[in-house]
Amino acid sequence: MALDAGELTLTLEFGQGLKDQDWFGKQDPYCIIKCGSQTYRSKTCTDGGKNPVWNELFRFNIINENDVSIVCKDEDTLGRDDIIGSATFTLAKAREQGSARLQVPMMSKKGKQHGFISVYLVYSTNSSMKEATQASSEPLHAMPPYAPAYYSPGAPPAAHVAVPPPPHHIFMAPPAAAYYPPPYAAAPMPHYAGHPLPYYGAILAAPYPLSAPAPGAHAPGRPQKHSSLEVTVGGGGDDE
Repeated sequence: MALDAGELTLTLEFGQGLKDQDWFGKQDPYCIIKCGSQTYRSKTCTDGGKNPVWNELFRFNIINENDVSIVCKDEDTLGRDDIIGSATFTLAKAREQGSARLQVPMMSKKGKQHGFISVYLVYSTNSSMKEATQASSEPLHAMPPYAPAYYSPGAPPAAHVAVPPPPHHIFMAPPAAAYYPPPYAAAPMPHYAGHPLPYYGAILAAPYPLSAPAPGAHAPGRPQKHSSLEVTVGGGGDDE
C-alpha cells in the first residue's frame, strides 16, 4: 500500500536521563535529525548535562519515508564530539492520528538505554493541504456597490441609475432674503399741531447751501428775526 505524501513537523522538546560524556563539568548536547535525504542539526544546549532542553521545530517533506533517526552528541571545543546516544522511530502513529508525542529511548553504542528524548510530531497529507489552500483562495462574496437599503442576498440587485451632477458653470444662488435683512423703515416725523417744526427739523428739511449767503440775504430754512423797535422817519406829531 502506497503512503500518502505530505509534510512532517517535528518539535525536538527535551532530553531526560541522558548518558554523561564529560568527566568534569556539564556536557553540551545537540541532536542530528535525519529523515530520508533531509538532515537537520539542532542548536547546542550549553551546560545541558543529562537533561537538556531545546524546544526547536523542524519541517520535512515526506514522500514515502516512514522512519526518523536521531543522534545526540556532546559538543567539544578541543576534541571530537562524543556520541551520547542514538534512536530510530517510525511515523506510523503520526500518519494515522495526525499527531503524536513520543519519548524516544536513547541507546548507547553497546545497546544500553540511557534516558530518552521527547519529540512531538504533526503530519499533514498533501490532499488535506490542497483542500485547505483551495478553501482559503476562494473569493469572498461581497455586497454589490451602491446597493439599496432594502437589498437582500436572495433578491436580485436593483438596477442602478446614474444621475449626472449639475454643470459646473451653473450657479444657483439662494434668494436674497436668506442673506439680507428687510430694509429699515424710517420712523415718521412727529407732528406738532399749530406749531412750527423745531430748529433741528428745519435744518434737516433744508440744509445750508455749500456757499455762504450774501450779506443781508436770508438763509433758507432759518426763521427771519423781526425787531420789536419801530423807527419813525420824519415828523410824526401834529404841527403846532
